[in-house]
Amino acid sequence: MFIICVTRGWKRDRLLSGSIAIVAINYSPELTGISVYTTGMAEYLVQKGFDVSVYTAFPYYPDWLKHEGDKGRCFKKEVINNVKIRRSYVYVPNPVTTAKRIIHELSFVLSSAFNYLTGPRADLTIVVSPPLLLGLSIRLTARLKGSRVLFHVQDLQPDAAIELGMLKNRLFARVLYKIEKAIYDRVDWISTICSGMMDRILQKGAAGEQTFLLRNWGDDDVISPRDKSTEYRSAYSLNEKYVVLYAGNFGVKQGLNVVAKAAEKLRNRTDIQFLMVGNGAVKTRLMQYVNSKKLSNIMFLPPQPFERLSDLLATADVSLISQRKEAGNIVLPSKLLNIMAGARPVIATAEPESELGGIIDNANCGLLVEPENAGELSKAIIYLKNHPEEAAELGMNGRDYMVKHFAKKQILDGFVKKITG
Repeated sequence: MFIICVTRGWKRDRLLSGSIAIVAINYSPELTGISVYTTGMAEYLVQKGFDVSVYTAFPYYPDWLKHEGDKGRCFKKEVINNVKIRRSYVYVPNPVTTAKRIIHELSFVLSSAFNYLTGPRADLTIVVSPPLLLGLSIRLTARLKGSRVLFHVQDLQPDAAIELGMLKNRLFARVLYKIEKAIYDRVDWISTICSGMMDRILQKGAAGEQTFLLRNWGDDDVISPRDKSTEYRSAYSLNEKYVVLYAGNFGVKQGLNVVAKAAEKLRNRTDIQFLMVGNGAVKTRLMQYVNSKKLSNIMFLPPQPFERLSDLLATADVSLISQRKEAGNIVLPSKLLNIMAGARPVIATAEPESELGGIIDNANCGLLVEPENAGELSKAIIYLKNHPEEAAELGMNGRDYMVKHFAKKQILDGFVKKITG
C-alpha cells in the first residue's frame, strides 16, 4: 500500500495519498468515450499502490441500454482488475431527448451521492464531469467525510449544450453557469484535458493555483503501427478497398452528417469504402439517411472490443475525426491520440485555431477541412488516396508526436507525481 501521512500543515498545491475515490457516470466495461480514461486512470493508480474505489453507474453507453441482468437493480459491488467498483442506479432513456437526459444525469447524481456517502472514506475524491451537478453533490458529501476533491473536467457541459444548440433556455443556462462557478469555488483542485478548456475555466473565475492539465492519452501500450491486412479486411471484403474509418461515438457534437454526405459525393468511387464503427444517439438517423440514398459505400459496425482496437485502426487507410463547427475549444476528441498511436493519417473537420486543429498542425499528422463541408472532406480523402507516400509520412509523424507528448505512462506518471507532491 502506498501510504503518506497527512498533517494539517501540508500545502494546498500538493494533493495526496493512499486512498482515492473516483466518482464517474461511465466506467468499464463501456468501450468508448470518457469511460476509457476513467478506467485507465483507476487501474493505473491501483498499480502504483493506491487503494481505489470507483462509484459509477451500471453500464449503458454508447448503446443507451442497460445489460439485461442490471435492469431493476439499484446497487452492485464488484472488483475489476483490483479496482473496487460500487455501482448505483441510473435512469437510461432510449431514445435520448434533452429533458430525458437531464433526468438521466440527476438520477445518477442522487444515487451516487448516497453510494459515496455510505462507502469508505477516501483521502482524495476525483469527480469526473460531466455530469456537471456531480461536482456539487459529491463536494457536499466529501466535506462530511473529510475528503479533498479534484474536479476533473472532460467536457465543458454548459458551453457544449448551449453552443451546439442543445440548450436554448437562457434562464436554465444562467443557472448552470452559476452552479459551475459554485463548484469551481468549492473544490480543492480542478483539472481538464486541454489548454483551450483550461482557458475557459480560468475565464470563469477558477483560481490559477488550483488548476492543472490532466490530458487524455494514446494507448501506445496496446496500439502500435501494423500492416493493414487485418481480419476486418478479410471478414468484410475490404482487401482491395481504400478504407476511410470513423470509430467512436455517434453523438450530436460529432456532426456525422458530413461523413454521409461525403460518401454520397464519392458513391461512384467503388475503390473507396467508408467504415463507421460505434454507437450513439444519432446512429439510427444516420443509417436511415444512408439507406434513403442507397449508399453502398458506407458500412456500419457496432462498438468493437478494446483488445481489437489496434487491428481496427490498422484496417484504415485514413481515419476521420468529425465535429461540428460550434465545438471549437469546448471539446477535444480523444480518439485522435489512438489514431496517432496506430500511425494512420487523420482528416479532421476542424478550424485551424481549435485545439484539435493545433495538435494536428503541430504533429503534421493529417489534413484539416472546414467543419460540415462534405465537398472539402471528399477532396481530402481523394488527395490522400492519390498521395500514399505523403499519407504514410503523416501517419508516422503522428505516432512519433503521440509517443513524445501523449503516451499513457508519461501522462499518468505525471499525475501520480502531482498527487503525491
